Amino acid sequence: MSQRFVDTLPDREVEADLADELEELDGIEQCVAVRGSYDGEQLAYQLLVNITGRGLLALHYDEEWRVVYDSADDGAPIAETADRSEMIHRRAHDALYAHADEDPDSNHYETTPPFWTVPDEE
Repeated sequence: MSQRFVDTLPDREVEADLADELEELDGIEQCVAVRGSYDGEQLAYQLLVNITGRGLLALHYDEEWRVVYDSADDGAPIAETADRSEMIHRRAHDALYAHADEDPDSNHYETTPPFWTVPDEE
């Protein structure tokens, strides 16, 4: 399912408004443009997609779209219910952050939940 979804995306950074359009598709609960830049319009190079009955996909564009986190493939133990949802979101955002532009310019934007913080550098 994750690769099928990735294959539907254009082979380029996408307009952030596309996230809203993707939410109209059957099976997509939510889609958020997490990081990107302003170039006359908001262009996203990272998306977070919540797929009904499947979980979260964290997608990153660098010459092509690829999955950097898929909660369905995450075998790590997670506490139940509310803790589970927050932990999955943290893991997805951590994976996106690991692929984010290391030196964003002033045209950069970022959309992350209030509970997420940049992982400690080790």
